[in-house]
Amino acid sequence: MSSSNQELTIGLDVGGTEIKAGLLRGSEIIATRRWATEREQGPDHAVGQVLLAAKSMSQEFPDAIAVGVVVPGVVNTTTGVAEYSENIGWKNVPFVKLVNELTGLTVGFGHDVRAGGVAETMYGAGKGFSNSFFMPIGTGIAGAIVLNGELFDDPYAGEIGHLDVNSGYMCACGVMGCLESISTGPSILRIFNEKSGSQLTSASQVVEEAKMGNSIAQEVWKQSVEAIGFTLASYINILAPEIIILGGGVSKAGDALLVPIEKYLDTRLTFQRRPKLVVAELGDHAGMIGAGIFGLRATQ
Repeated sequence: MSSSNQELTIGLDVGGTEIKAGLLRGSEIIATRRWATEREQGPDHAVGQVLLAAKSMSQEFPDAIAVGVVVPGVVNTTTGVAEYSENIGWKNVPFVKLVNELTGLTVGFGHDVRAGGVAETMYGAGKGFSNSFFMPIGTGIAGAIVLNGELFDDPYAGEIGHLDVNSGYMCACGVMGCLESISTGPSILRIFNEKSGSQLTSASQVVEEAKMGNSIAQEVWKQSVEAIGFTLASYINILAPEIIILGGGVSKAGDALLVPIEKYLDTRLTFQRRPKLVVAELGDHAGMIGAGIFGLRATQ
């Protein structure tokens, strides 16, 4: 079915920092809105922000036939419950029930990263590849595994951000050394500010500092990127993807991210198939578009 023939859906991509909302027709983004997740005010407040976004979008766009909601953490698509999110703090939130009761719409539900992987497979950089890996690097890090053209949709699959990279830092999950403790946007920012005594406000500023020759920023960025490279090399050895698609806010660094990862992989891969390494074509809209796909599927 082409995008032009599809019904309108609402997609809500819930992240640790913000909720990206869109009115969608397939991959076509007709309108977008954003709300702060405000997780610092507690998990119940963050749930309220999601419901606020759902209600506001359904009222503003009454022609939508469904809403898709995708969230981070452990997601049970069978029960429609967000069982756990370490970054936001909620436990056992029945999002499908809550959003349906609030909006009266059919609700599609899933994991934010797997939604992005579905969107990139259908409409973006993964189109035409049977085996791909989509890994957004933002507030958290996880991966969407596509094998033989099908999403591997297990609630506990793809948590690559908790691979032990021996970072020396405590992760939000309570274990020392996870990839998330050194390579997420907030981690990069925190480590740089701690080491430099600076008060920068975003990881992108750390990248700019590194480009301008700041030796502390260069070292922080180097360690972060090498940890990502180590993790991807491990994944390549196990599942041999044809393409790896990097998304999330940190991927906006572009070649500053891709080139050193490629150089690292050159030192680790010998006989293994070297996958294509790219930045997501759908950018930070991938999860939102995937949410719309889930919403449409829920009506079928």
